[in-house]
Amino acid sequence: MNKNKNILPGVIVIGGHVQGLGIARIYGKNNIPVILLDNTRINLTRHSKYCQEFIKYENNKLLELLLSFSEIRKYKNWLLMPTNDRDVEILSKNKRELSKYFKVSSESFDILQFFFNKRLTYRLVEDLKISIPKTWMPDSWKEIEEMDIRFPCIIKPAIMHTFYTKTKKKVFVCNNSIQLKDNYKKALALIPKEEVIIQDIIPGNSEHQYSVCFMFDGRKPLVTLSVRRARQHPPDFGNATTYAETVEISEIIENAKKILKKVDYKGVCEVEFKFDTRDDKFKFLEVNPRTWKWHSITEKSNSPILMSLYHFTYNLNPLINNSYNKATFRHLITDFPTILKMKLDNIKYSKTKNNTKYAVWSMDDILPGIFEIIYLPFLIITRN
Repeated sequence: MNKNKNILPGVIVIGGHVQGLGIARIYGKNNIPVILLDNTRINLTRHSKYCQEFIKYENNKLLELLLSFSEIRKYKNWLLMPTNDRDVEILSKNKRELSKYFKVSSESFDILQFFFNKRLTYRLVEDLKISIPKTWMPDSWKEIEEMDIRFPCIIKPAIMHTFYTKTKKKVFVCNNSIQLKDNYKKALALIPKEEVIIQDIIPGNSEHQYSVCFMFDGRKPLVTLSVRRARQHPPDFGNATTYAETVEISEIIENAKKILKKVDYKGVCEVEFKFDTRDDKFKFLEVNPRTWKWHSITEKSNSPILMSLYHFTYNLNPLINNSYNKATFRHLITDFPTILKMKLDNIKYSKTKNNTKYAVWSMDDILPGIFEIIYLPFLIITRN
């Protein structure tokens, strides 16, 4: 694959926060070269000893940068690993062109669209007879007035990354019809009416949040892992898991497999569910067709999801492991304030268990942990 057969093809990580750091460490420990692309210098992965090179690019210039590599014959056959939905979309929609030179971990958009647009996702999942929260997909306020919507509810976008970039929120909460109308108008100022989703709120905070994660080959999982995302920040509609612990719930594992098999999905992904205590059902929430923040727990659970992806991509010996050890993930710098807020709000929370993978702190790779503290004021301002 390379001129020097002793050198494994490398990995290009796109996005250098916690998720990217986990990718760099896992591949780096397996002697696979790693470089980082990011549109900001204030990131953690560039400080890791496993990051061989950092390249900053201008906003909206990612595709241009990648294509320039092919012109100068650099990083040929390397694996592209995006860490956010925006970059997944870029790679997915340009996969045919990029695949002439790179290996692209993202699925092509004819498959990815079913998870990228949640209106399509929910229709697909309902066809499979898998429970979802009560959901409405109106195209006008007139339609909303005719719907029997119960409160409280949320307004959320069918396509998240544009909405979140503008609002730093995942949803608008509505406790009555007046708030619903006001928030619907706010949503229309940000996204097209065809992307508005109204959804019932499942009671409870993160104690009922679950995820099933795979390396999937289109028909079956090569590697499986499921966890309870016991704490998140913010506690209600969190945008970042702060503490997760492995669990094994066959119902959500089987339902997640059905969803991915339906579209012949290949690659790594996270399928999210929430347990509804009102009817004792696990309700499907979404699919993230990429790595996720707490994926590095796989090092403690013995779930080689990323290495399995690498072997699958380069036609090496299959790495298969659908059982896993008990393990936990913790992001100290966000978990401490999350616990404090839960205590102040009198919310019960899980006690931290053993065999923990820390998101950033590592005695083996100490600089990212130091720079996270240095960068903390900036990260608080830009990520909240």
